[in-house]
Amino acid sequence: MTKEINYPIKYAVLELKERGGWSAGYEDITQGFIVSKCYVVESNVVYHSDGTYTINHEVVFPFKDISAFKNSIGNVRQNIGVENIPHYDVCNRPYPINIVSDLFDSYESAKALAAQKNEEYKNNMFLRVPIARGETLSSLNWNERFDFLKKEFENNLELCNLFEQLVLAATDNMCISQDSTVKILKPIKQTNII
Repeated sequence: MTKEINYPIKYAVLELKERGGWSAGYEDITQGFIVSKCYVVESNVVYHSDGTYTINHEVVFPFKDISAFKNSIGNVRQNIGVENIPHYDVCNRPYPINIVSDLFDSYESAKALAAQKNEEYKNNMFLRVPIARGETLSSLNWNERFDFLKKEFENNLELCNLFEQLVLAATDNMCISQDSTVKILKPIKQTNII
């Protein structure tokens, strides 16, 4: 028996990560940021003592397996992975979940944020270039390593953009929801009663 999926659908920025191996300390390695449609499962508003608030959304991205896509590049049919839909575990917690802070009604708005995040990631790349003892920033070795990382990032970003286009084509049947608004409560001003 198939059950209809009736979650709000929005655009969000997806950070594509690949599992890192021994050389990366087994940490996930960011490949780039793309725009994707997603199922909005939950939205949480966190209020702060200064009167501000932050909103976090738990979403499920239908496709996010960049590793399978990279492995299939040489094949005739490019594999973007198996489609994810929201599931619930025995404790009624949804999975597989990603947490995002921004949801968008239009692709263009989300693409602007993805481009900004990719640019920030590229600009912070020099922090990951190790400097050996006795080496300066003007050293040829450092510049070569930086150029290598920059070129590698640009190649990964090209793959990410191709992955984004294939995901958008695969999720073309998902219609963006218009009524998934989150109501923001304003704190009540307290009057001092003596």
